Amino acid sequence: MEQVWKFLLLLAVCGPHSITGDSALPVGHLQPLGGHRPPDVPIDELHTIPHPREFWDKYVKHEKAVILRGAAKNSPAFTLWTDEYLRDNYGKLEIRLEGKREKHSWLPIGVKGIGRDTFEHFLDTYHDSDAYVVSQLPTDMYHEVLVQPCLTCGSFRESLVEIDLWMSSNGGSSILHKDAFNAMNCLYNGTKHWKLIERKYEPLIHKHWEPSREIGGFSDVNVHEVDLLKHPNIAKVRWSNFTIHAGDCLYLPKSYWHQVESVGDKNVAVAILFARLEEFDDSDCDTQKVEYTPLSDIEVMWNWPGFGMMTMGYNDLELSMRDQLYEMVEHTGGKMTKDLIFQLLKMEMPEYDDEFHMEKAEKSFKAIDVNSKGYLTEEDIEALDWDALRAFTLEFENQEPSNTELFEYSYTVPDEIQYTIEYLAKKNGQLTRADFVHAYMTRLGGTEKFATEIFDRLVEDLDGDVVQAGDLTHERMEYALENWLIRIKPEMTPEMDQEYEERMKEFEQYVDVHKLGGDSKDHTEL
Repeated sequence: MEQVWKFLLLLAVCGPHSITGDSALPVGHLQPLGGHRPPDVPIDELHTIPHPREFWDKYVKHEKAVILRGAAKNSPAFTLWTDEYLRDNYGKLEIRLEGKREKHSWLPIGVKGIGRDTFEHFLDTYHDSDAYVVSQLPTDMYHEVLVQPCLTCGSFRESLVEIDLWMSSNGGSSILHKDAFNAMNCLYNGTKHWKLIERKYEPLIHKHWEPSREIGGFSDVNVHEVDLLKHPNIAKVRWSNFTIHAGDCLYLPKSYWHQVESVGDKNVAVAILFARLEEFDDSDCDTQKVEYTPLSDIEVMWNWPGFGMMTMGYNDLELSMRDQLYEMVEHTGGKMTKDLIFQLLKMEMPEYDDEFHMEKAEKSFKAIDVNSKGYLTEEDIEALDWDALRAFTLEFENQEPSNTELFEYSYTVPDEIQYTIEYLAKKNGQLTRADFVHAYMTRLGGTEKFATEIFDRLVEDLDGDVVQAGDLTHERMEYALENWLIRIKPEMTPEMDQEYEERMKEFEQYVDVHKLGGDSKDHTEL
């Protein structure tokens, strides 16, 4: 009876054509993503670059992906960026690292710490490691990357948000995910196999829960072995499948779901992220040269010199920041004060307390109140340059820990560190430096530098380099883990998120302001 019930459930969920023979399992079950049906959503392939107007009218406006064959071959990077060239010219610059299987491995450790390396060290080791680069491109490298002509006039030229670099060896695999911004992905070395799913299928993706203010996101589906009993809706999704070769570019629309397999001894790509445009101003396209243009000749909203704090993942300065400030000024009597920012922060971040909101409101308002008037008018907002808007955004938004050199304080978990300390001390009657450092590195994925900091604090007022089990008081533990504990952030719960959505609707009626974060929940008919 139980087997009959399961069979009927599968028929209801997956349809009669998704059941295979006697196994009573859906087609594609436990196969790689896409095994449920052949790819049948076509993607245009062009061998000439469309004019910016055509690019907007045919592709960006309609969130339609397109492959531009050979569009990256004009960039100096296409021929220059050998390992030797990168080591000799950019070896001291830093880059951000991830594991080759996203969400399924510890972050790699480079010479600059967890998830941070130098070019020269990465190039010496990446052929034999699990590390790959997912980083902002250092600005010193901009002149060797050419922007495709379709992005060099009108709104496109003024909307470049961030430039990212991918680099790996011997394969790499992404999860099924979507990104916040439009992207021109250009491949300089290797091959990438792409699987694309249009945004309208998002209700069927089995998206991992995140607060609705977030724009990106990922699916809970295991792309290497799709469990269609656990995630049945993915069987209803139509998809695209294609290969990008060295020298090709792909326009990937905002919030377009994708999964990528990188292959080849060396795989290098650059992505030009640009704003989530809803209209296109082409007024300068008849006077501006529409041609391949060095990235160094175009202003980018968020840059990184190759050291210090990165700015990956911050909002678009114009559509997400300046336009929202305009709306706030317009609908509050022509004058905006820090009190309105305080109220917005309470809506956006309900998991924090009022003290946090007020401190953030004061700092972010100060960044744009350049004349110290205590209020802002529409003219004041219009006069803000990108430096002021960057300063505002950095204060208004929460910092992403992986952008900083102190990421390890947020990466290794205080409760797990404390458990490791107490377990070793109880097991051996004492805790030695060597035992703790070894356990911290091998069990928790941390570095010797941060393990040493913890142990130095544990033994700070003790004789010798050993902690007896009886000396591990609550106060001593808190002191040792202080830099970890102060970085614990409150979590946004689904209940908070539902309340946030309701309060934001009320707030938007009062201020008529769109959410600074979050993706559209409207989807085309499936």
